[in-house]
Amino acid sequence: SVLRHRQPSSQLHTTASHTRSSILSALLQTAKTKDPITAQWHGQPTHENRPDLVRKDETTPGITAAEYEARRQKLVNELPKGSTLFLFSSQIFFVSPHVFHSFRQDSDFYYMTGWNEPDSVAVIEQSDHASRGYTMTMFVNPKDPEKELWEGPRNGIEAAVSMFGADVAHPIGEFPRYATELASRISSRSADSGYVYVDLDDKHGMLSSPHCDALKRNLERENLGSRTRQLSHIVQRLRLLKSGAEISLMREAGRISGLGFRQIINRCAPDMNESTLQSIFEHACKTALVDKEDSSGSNRCVDRSALTRPAYVPVFASGEHALCMHYVQNSAPMRKGDLILVDAGAEYASYASDITRTFPVSGRFTDAQRDLYSALLSVQQQMISLCYADSGYSLNEIHRRSTAVMATELKQIGFDASSRDIDNHLYPHHIAHYLGMDVHDTVDMTRSQLLKKNMVVTVEPGIYVPYNTKFPKAFHGMGMRIEDDIVVGQAAEDIEILTHLAPKTVDEIETCAQTLGS
Repeated sequence: SVLRHRQPSSQLHTTASHTRSSILSALLQTAKTKDPITAQWHGQPTHENRPDLVRKDETTPGITAAEYEARRQKLVNELPKGSTLFLFSSQIFFVSPHVFHSFRQDSDFYYMTGWNEPDSVAVIEQSDHASRGYTMTMFVNPKDPEKELWEGPRNGIEAAVSMFGADVAHPIGEFPRYATELASRISSRSADSGYVYVDLDDKHGMLSSPHCDALKRNLERENLGSRTRQLSHIVQRLRLLKSGAEISLMREAGRISGLGFRQIINRCAPDMNESTLQSIFEHACKTALVDKEDSSGSNRCVDRSALTRPAYVPVFASGEHALCMHYVQNSAPMRKGDLILVDAGAEYASYASDITRTFPVSGRFTDAQRDLYSALLSVQQQMISLCYADSGYSLNEIHRRSTAVMATELKQIGFDASSRDIDNHLYPHHIAHYLGMDVHDTVDMTRSQLLKKNMVVTVEPGIYVPYNTKFPKAFHGMGMRIEDDIVVGQAAEDIEILTHLAPKTVDEIETCAQTLGS
């Protein structure tokens, strides 16, 4: 890492805005054309710079420009006429001075724009006079050769219009003035002329954008609080039902994660550290995206590994560590005879997978481990079979059924557990959550609503047996969870398990542990 030893020169002058009709002339006035190196750079994979990852009709890998347009149309149609909505990008977060975390875009912002840079704002205004029924104005970092040499490539304001669907684009530095003018304009309208939709507060522990703070001050100054509405729950309602393209990306996330689980089940061994096994998993997910293809008689390597990263901080919990729901230290040596619970998944092209498997460190289950695991697997398989729309179930109802089935299964192997024991000690978490761009996706959506076709959900019952004399001693200290990612079908035969490549039955796990390359 290098430390910048001087401040950059003042920001290059950039054209304030660009419309579709004037984009060519505007390009001649911007920094984009002033540097032959950075002029060719983009802040994310595009068809121009990575045609192997992004097709000509796509804005981002796997998602077409037409799909992004359809998303915005659906959103606008959800709102009263005359409404204005604001979407804010994520920020850069720092580990320590000058050392930053890997950037991940705000999911709502990315879902609506495909734009994958920080310090960005999208403003969508309903308009009967616009050909699309709305206009989209974006505020982004302009191309700047000197800053890009230090901080990395940018898409630039030109690309916001030409590639990402904006009608008009401005440098991000102009947003405060724009927010002042727009708030004043909205204030002058009649009270029934539409609302302002924006998420002004931190979203579930994620800090709000500083540009959001600028807007908030202007809305308060114009006394627009009564005309301000939350945006996220409307966007999440759209995100809840996945398109075919989204399911394809999640299918790929499930595939590479499943291959990662095959590797760690096969290579796990006593005395290996949990962190080493984590590294094997992450490497396997990367290499699963390196394909060799025959092209005109020669081998051509297609490497898509840039599109994947861990979807979340994983759990590699061996032995008693598995009694902790979210043990993430992943730092202990694994012991012969113990189980290890692994909750891990890869993100692919901004869509997550989420898998949990529990398997023996030594490659074979003991009798007690096999009995408890088989009971848990039975619960999971029965609950997966209910994940279709015609069943009339919600995730909450499936959870309630899972606790009843859990009690029956545990009784058959010697447990005398009350419903309170199950809820408070043995199985204290919910069986499911929604999955998508976020691991805990669309968190504002209730799990009491009925399942619908093309929702994607997890099914993850667990059993955690403390050292307590009320439970059979043979199972003390065992923690197990089994989790798969499910596409909800209309009928039972339409259910799809996205994570089926990860070995799950006792026989599959033991065979994988013994067979290299399985």
